[in-house]
Amino acid sequence: MRRKLTIALCLIFLVSGLIRIGVSALMIGQAQGWWLFDGEAVVALADTQRFIADRGTNLAGFTPLSYFAFIAFMGVTISLGAIGQLWRKRWGMALIILYLASHAALFVNFWTVNPKILLWALTVAMAGLLAWANGPEDEGARVLA
Repeated sequence: MRRKLTIALCLIFLVSGLIRIGVSALMIGQAQGWWLFDGEAVVALADTQRFIADRGTNLAGFTPLSYFAFIAFMGVTISLGAIGQLWRKRWGMALIILYLASHAALFVNFWTVNPKILLWALTVAMAGLLAWANGPEDEGARVLA
C-alpha cells in the first residue's frame, strides 16, 4: 500500500513539474516574442509584469523572463525529484526539498504572502507523506542511494 501511495504522490509531483516547465516555456516564448498567443497567455504575462513592477521588494531583481526561468527551474527540480523518488534514490527527496525551498524563496523575495502559500503548505505535507511512504518498510531496513 505504501508503494502505491509513493507512486501516486510522485505522479502528482511529476505532472505538476511538467506543467510548470510547459507554462514557463510558453511564457518565456511569449515574453521574448518568439510566438504570440492571445487570450489567457497575454493576460498571464501582463499580470506577471504588473506584479513584478508593482512590488516594492524584489530581492533577486526578477524580470518577467528571469521569473519564468526560475519557475521552469522549479519544475525541473520537482520533476526530477519525483523520478528519483520513484527509483527510491535519496537525491529525489533532496530535489523535492530544493523545490520547496525555491518556492518559499519566492515569498521571501517578493516579501509577500498570497493564497499560493496554501499550495506550498500542501506540497510540504505531501513531501512529508512521500518521505514516510517511500521510507524503509521496517525498522531494520535501510534504503541506500
